[in-house]
Amino acid sequence: MAPEKHNLPKRLHVGVVGIGRMGRRHAMNILHDVPRATLLCACSPAEADLVWADEHLVPHGVHVVPTFEEMIKTPGLEAIIIASATHLHTSQTTAALEKGLHVLCEKPVCQSLDELVALVDKVEANPQAKLMVGFVRRFDTNYQQAMEQISENKIGRPVVIRSQGCEPLDESDYYKQYLRDSGGIFVDSIIHDIDLSLFFFGEDSRPKSVTAIGVAAVHQEIEAHGDADNGVGICEFWDGKIAFFYNSRTTAHGYDNATEIFGTRGKLSINLIPRHNALELCDKDGFVKTFAHPGWYDRYASAFVGEAKAWVDALLDGKPLPVPLRSSLISLKIATALQLSLKTGQKIFFDKQGVQLDHQPSVI
Repeated sequence: MAPEKHNLPKRLHVGVVGIGRMGRRHAMNILHDVPRATLLCACSPAEADLVWADEHLVPHGVHVVPTFEEMIKTPGLEAIIIASATHLHTSQTTAALEKGLHVLCEKPVCQSLDELVALVDKVEANPQAKLMVGFVRRFDTNYQQAMEQISENKIGRPVVIRSQGCEPLDESDYYKQYLRDSGGIFVDSIIHDIDLSLFFFGEDSRPKSVTAIGVAAVHQEIEAHGDADNGVGICEFWDGKIAFFYNSRTTAHGYDNATEIFGTRGKLSINLIPRHNALELCDKDGFVKTFAHPGWYDRYASAFVGEAKAWVDALLDGKPLPVPLRSSLISLKIATALQLSLKTGQKIFFDKQGVQLDHQPSVI
């Protein structure tokens, strides 16, 4: 008698591109914490990454190769997470989409608007292959609860957002090279706060103007490239809302990400006093001390798992991706304009369709 057949639940077969610091975390999340996904393969050209993979991935049956070109030819591969060097994101995303693979790409997926517009057009012309940019803060329980409060009209209409991210000072050669390749403080880091402003204000919010200032307080070598290690940006939207952004890459106390959302009937605050846990210390000085997270991944470890689960579920269930691609386009538009304002010292304007103007309008 033939054995009875059972309908096994569908699982998404995923590959991870780049298994350095970020890619390793994605790989381990897919391997151990995303029930509807199978880590099929991974790639990296770095010998240290391949040694790590031999210990942590290969014993679980993961196919590990040194090149992206080899990996995307893996039989059965359906989707990839791109966590490689920033300058490779666009070409690897394009190649994957052309092969019919779904993509979750770490930001920035592109460093220019023209590249991202081309990718958006490619995805919309071929919806069988879907692209999502990794804006992980949306999947943090604190920010999701804040969104629920806004949806329930607990603070009225959101009008102003203030969001900041403060990163521990790192003067290593690795980090200095990272800063040079990052695209700038607004494109690389503050873009997360920009995405949050769209999350809370509305995905279709259109910028009216942006202005930015900054200082290279410690990493003075990036000043020559028009960049800063401490930056402030303000974005005015056409519907009268305002977003204020601040980022520091020279923090002494650890990683600190805080957001305030001011509405017409109240205010929401997330992590205004950075806390790794509920522990408080009173010492001989008599002050109460709290402890921040040591790094950004420690703060958002569970959110990265939530992001992967939401991405996999959307693909398997045929639902819209949780981070709309058009919203990611607006985020990059605002970030690149802020980067330009930082470099030039000029205020940047947009028309009502969100198209950046190359001059200051006489009437706006």
